[in-house]
This record gives sequence, C-alpha cells and structure tokens, in this order.
Amino acid sequence: MTSVWHGVPQGMVGETLYPLGQLGDVDSALYDLQRSKYAGREEVLHYRVPLLGCGFLDTVHCSSVHPHWIYQARRAAGFDVPPRSDTGWGIGLAFEIPLERIVVNPTLWYSWLTPWVNGYPHTDVPTAPPSEEFEAFDPQRYSPLPDVPDRHRMYLAQMKEQQRRPLMFVHIPHVLVAGPIDIRGCQIVRWEDSPRSEG
Repeated sequence: MTSVWHGVPQGMVGETLYPLGQLGDVDSALYDLQRSKYAGREEVLHYRVPLLGCGFLDTVHCSSVHPHWIYQARRAAGFDVPPRSDTGWGIGLAFEIPLERIVVNPTLWYSWLTPWVNGYPHTDVPTAPPSEEFEAFDPQRYSPLPDVPDRHRMYLAQMKEQQRRPLMFVHIPHVLVAGPIDIRGCQIVRWEDSPRSEG
C-alpha cells in the first residue's frame, strides 16, 4: 500500500486531521497549540500556495518519507528526541495514510528544495519558497522516498554546528492536502520502528 505520513497531533480528538486554517473552528485550544509552532516564522501564516489558491496552513502537510528515516537522521546528527510538549504533536507517532484518503481533496507535491523562513526562522532567507517547487500531485507517479534527502542531512548538520534545535521536516518533500483527512482505521507507526519490522 502506498502511503504518506502525518504526525499524531498532541491532544488530538476525533478521527479527522484538519488543516490549521480550519482547526480553529473545530478546537480553539488545539488551534492555539498548533499555531504556536510558528513563532518566529509568522510569515508562513500568510503565504498562499501556488496552484491551490489557498493558504499554506489551509493544507494538511504530509511527509513523503517514513518517520523512521527522519528519526535515524536526527539520531545520526546527534539530536535527542524532543519532548511532545515542545512540538505540538505526539513526537514519535505518525499516521500512515493511504493515498486514497488524500486524493479526495486538491493535492500538491512540494519538493522543498530552497531555504525559506518556514525552516529557517530568525535568519536572512526569503519569506516564501519558489513557486516552481509546487506541482500537481500525481498518485500514479508517487512513491515514498527511501530515506531523507541529503539537503535534510545538511540542514541537521548546520543546526548542530549553530547549536540550534532543528525543526522536524525541513527539506523533506511534502504532499499538501487542501482539506481534512479521514484517519479512521489508519495505522499509527512509531518512528523508532523500522518499516521492515512493522506488523
């Protein structure tokens, strides 16, 4: 089964993942918690996604890389697992979401090649990514990446050298889903477990 992944939000109730832009109407306390993750990179709150015509935070951000490979890269770079209260979602747990659950909504592939404020707060980088890094998502062509990209490893090394805590998904290609995702029955995976050992 071909899947994408999304972290289990801290304090989540129900069986639907909502874009942050819709979450305030569903659970204002959870919205405030999730919005607080953007401190220092508030420009992201106003960025509009090419092709979709909606805000970046009006999409659910799904990873194209299994959480285990992100976990391994962070450990190899010398970073500890951050506590859940630091991140706004249940670090170490992710929903494995079949593609048929996401393509019922408008969906984009975001390659996330270029540094911008979303991954580099408090630094001299652009406030928006290049529009050519977004394209229509084609489920027939999609395959999960077998590991984190080299750009992500370079980012982790840079953060280590600067003695800064890295954000979780910088330079991880994303699938952006412009609408809620039904996660009823979706498997929850732990990032310390290799995909080959699940089940």
